[in-house]
Amino acid sequence: MFLAVAGILLAVSVILKMEGMPAPVVMLGQLIYTCVNSGVVGNLGLIFCIGLTCALAKKRAGDAAVIAASTFLVFLYANNAWLTNNNMLIDPAGGLYGTGQGVVLGIQVVDMGVFIGIILGCLNGWVFNKFGGKQFPVALSMFSGVRFPFLIMIVISLVLGAGACVVWPPVQGAIASLAGIIQESGSIGLFVYGMLNKLLVPTGLHHLIYTPFQFSDVGGT
Repeated sequence: MFLAVAGILLAVSVILKMEGMPAPVVMLGQLIYTCVNSGVVGNLGLIFCIGLTCALAKKRAGDAAVIAASTFLVFLYANNAWLTNNNMLIDPAGGLYGTGQGVVLGIQVVDMGVFIGIILGCLNGWVFNKFGGKQFPVALSMFSGVRFPFLIMIVISLVLGAGACVVWPPVQGAIASLAGIIQESGSIGLFVYGMLNKLLVPTGLHHLIYTPFQFSDVGGT
């Protein structure tokens, strides 16, 4: 619903930037494009996480949104900490596009596209509904109510953040390795390329398919 508006604004901004437009109009188009593309499209994982959590929460959606944003950040920092401590961070100097890592909210992490937002959003919604009304004795009352699902999701996000560094790269590798198969399969390869490219667009991982053909000798010279 909201992304449709963002898409229209992006289209308008591209028109405003077209050659022949007055300088102030081009500047306006560039401003709109940068803000919407980087601010909205570039943070789809966070938007999916909060949006799904709030949509699934049966009550107190505001509290659920705070938990969603917090757990998304915990995931990012846990992921980055694991990569850093295990010397797995790729040098960003040459660009990270197509390397399997990316920058989300200024944090370099394993590139899961919007997958992680969908996963965390669904988990947040389920945990929030399941444990949001949990009450503890007085000594532990600080964990009662919506604070208990927050505690649970912090732990889950930590585990997911570290685990993604181990589990997700092989998934990326499997997707990327299809480039060689596609290249050698003629018309069938073209069909597979187009199908996978469209299927991966909603997850933000379609660049793992087309990047080798655009920026390496896989696509010819």
